[in-house]
Amino acid sequence: MLAVLSVSEPQVRLAADGRADLVRTVEPAPGVRVSVDLARPEHWWAVEVDRWADADPVLLTTLLGAEAVRRVGDVLGTDAEMELEVTPAPAWRRLAVIDALDWWLQLPLDQALLDAERAVVRARAARALPLGPLRQHLVGRALTLARRSAGEFTVYLTGLTDGSLPRALFSGLSRLADGYGVLARSVDGVDNELDGVLTAWDEVQALVPVVGRFELRDQSVQLTDSSDSLVDPRQLRARIVQGVRMVPTGSAVRVLVPAFGAVASAVSDRLMVRLVDRRSGAAQDPVLLTLRSGADAEQVGARTPVFTEVVPLRGTPLEHLRADVFDADSSTDPATDSTLLRQRRAQYVLGEWRRAVAESRLSRSILTRNRRLARLVDVPSEEPLFYGGPSTADVKRLIDGSGSHAWFRSTTGAGEPLVAELAAVHDAAAAS
Repeated sequence: MLAVLSVSEPQVRLAADGRADLVRTVEPAPGVRVSVDLARPEHWWAVEVDRWADADPVLLTTLLGAEAVRRVGDVLGTDAEMELEVTPAPAWRRLAVIDALDWWLQLPLDQALLDAERAVVRARAARALPLGPLRQHLVGRALTLARRSAGEFTVYLTGLTDGSLPRALFSGLSRLADGYGVLARSVDGVDNELDGVLTAWDEVQALVPVVGRFELRDQSVQLTDSSDSLVDPRQLRARIVQGVRMVPTGSAVRVLVPAFGAVASAVSDRLMVRLVDRRSGAAQDPVLLTLRSGADAEQVGARTPVFTEVVPLRGTPLEHLRADVFDADSSTDPATDSTLLRQRRAQYVLGEWRRAVAESRLSRSILTRNRRLARLVDVPSEEPLFYGGPSTADVKRLIDGSGSHAWFRSTTGAGEPLVAELAAVHDAAAAS
């Protein structure tokens, strides 16, 4: 990646040229942050190091490459700027991409499979570090994620013994099982949670036939959004909520935010809403939302679990307001309407593109991929759909066999489909 080096605050910052919408940041160690753009996952979007002299030199070399580390060291203490070629280790790029996809992908995914892959890639990234506190911390985090997801991962594997597996999904699950084996060997004694996954995988290998090509019918997983307000994906991770409705109640409004799934409970104590004036962008004071389910949800007109609260209008007509739902841990200010629409478009295109690629991997059919992508091409335009993304004309050219936009390489290398993405396509086909 060509990057610009600045020696200021933070002490070292590397940043790519241009703008991007699908960005997420990972902090491998205190004071060291790397950001990845899902439109260009083969390179870092940005790297920040608060205090270069205090950072682990092996970690810096793993994240930037030896030559980049040497060149940064040569100019420390000066007010230099330069172009720099950064060569991050593959395991660390994959780690950042998986965490970014965990945040951005608003698609039905098995969270246990996703967390299992996050665990395995952390263990792999740790092996690039020398023995010491940082490596120990990373392995510990991998073990936590692996054990937390082990029960549901085992249940998923057990449920596969009645059918067949497409080779692409079998290979992905095999990599995860191998990773669990490495983690199991890293602990003293017997680990029942990790061993349960390995036993279930042995049964899958013994009982489940593997097929090279998996037949798929046209599957629609588009999430219809009839919301009064749109959720800013920079402020709230995916698969938490499904849009926002506002119901007038006199001088106030009841905000109803349907929960996406069980993972919604992870933020139930910090999901907030603030009313934003569409004309001025001014935001009212935030209010904590309450997660209701069962009879409590029915009392507010919801048939499924819902985050809700009554929020005063404070004299502003409802038609001039939108509800801004966000995680209290988010530091992002409310977006303008145009920015919000672009961010939502980026998230939607990301999901459709990656779903199309996963379907194509399992079916080994480009036609399967193009059938889904055709939904993105109503009116061909040369304007990018979002920063870093393709235009509808680019998508049309890909369907016609001549597309070459960088976006279409975003699902290769570090951006390869997640095992959870392949499993979601397989599960949907099996259920249809």
